[in-house]
Amino acid sequence: MSIEDYKNNDDLQLYDSVIKKLIVDHENKSIEIHFLKVVERVDRGEHNFTYKVREAILTFSGVVYANLPYCMEFDEWSEFYRSAIVKSSRMLERVPEQAKSNKLLQHIYLGIDNGNEYNQQDIVCSSYSMELGPNEYILHDDFEWLYEE
Repeated sequence: MSIEDYKNNDDLQLYDSVIKKLIVDHENKSIEIHFLKVVERVDRGEHNFTYKVREAILTFSGVVYANLPYCMEFDEWSEFYRSAIVKSSRMLERVPEQAKSNKLLQHIYLGIDNGNEYNQQDIVCSSYSMELGPNEYILHDDFEWLYEE
């Protein structure tokens, strides 16, 4: 798969999900992204939106490489735009043999809209998982935060 192909995917179905927190744990070689996962678009006008969301945690374990360009801007919330699970890439080929240690590694690509800047993140890890919270909330574009449904 070429670079142009996978960068248009949304394999993890994260589009428009709003990022709350990013945790990098060097000791345990893991990365956690806490976010509000869109489960349904209720309304989307040209300049506003209303979504049903659930709190979620995306965890990457056994991380051997991560490129995490991330920024925060005044009055902006970062949100996912694209995601891809890449089975074969130059990035995977460049991982040293000792880092592989008989593990099947995966390359995860994330495209994140940080407001005025678009960042591409690459994570090479042995596994990933997504955990969804039980409650659904309504999220409005004014971010007067969450309203329980």
